[in-house]
Amino acid sequence: MNKKSSMFRFFSHKVGTAMFLAAAMAYAMPAAQAAEEPWHGTDARQQVPNALLGAWKADVAASHYTDPSPRKALRFFAYTEGGKVLVSFMTLNAKGQLSSGHWAAQVDGTPAVEYHSQGGSTPFNVVYFTKVDDYNYHLVVKRNGKLEITADYNLSKDGKTLTYSYGETVIVYHRWDMMD
Repeated sequence: MNKKSSMFRFFSHKVGTAMFLAAAMAYAMPAAQAAEEPWHGTDARQQVPNALLGAWKADVAASHYTDPSPRKALRFFAYTEGGKVLVSFMTLNAKGQLSSGHWAAQVDGTPAVEYHSQGGSTPFNVVYFTKVDDYNYHLVVKRNGKLEITADYNLSKDGKTLTYSYGETVIVYHRWDMMD
């Protein structure tokens, strides 16, 4: 091996490593920069009570469905990036088919994308989540620009029951410890 090809390999390795490091830093910089900047938006932690957060399991017997009742239905509420509320849900329908989805939205009615197992990685719906007061929230769901549902969440004053209603359907959820 001559000195010229050895030098080329040395510099190629160094340039490749430098390019990799530069790309990695460029990728990480926005997140690091965002973490250092003051927050100027509406933070869900200031808008949604802790009582809403966590796992909820539908009490199918206490609920009223216009379609066949599911075998099980779950909802999960959490805070997420950008001052949003993250809502995830799973339903095991009467036929034994599982569906799931999630969305993360501000509580001020700003449009947010919902992903659903029926749509895969393609946005399925647009949701608008609005706080009425600490115990009541309004949800509008649109698909392809058309209204799908308007719904309301009502959190009981003791934080143990969450009612989700749309149209004639009223689903009663209770706190779920994930043990049953």
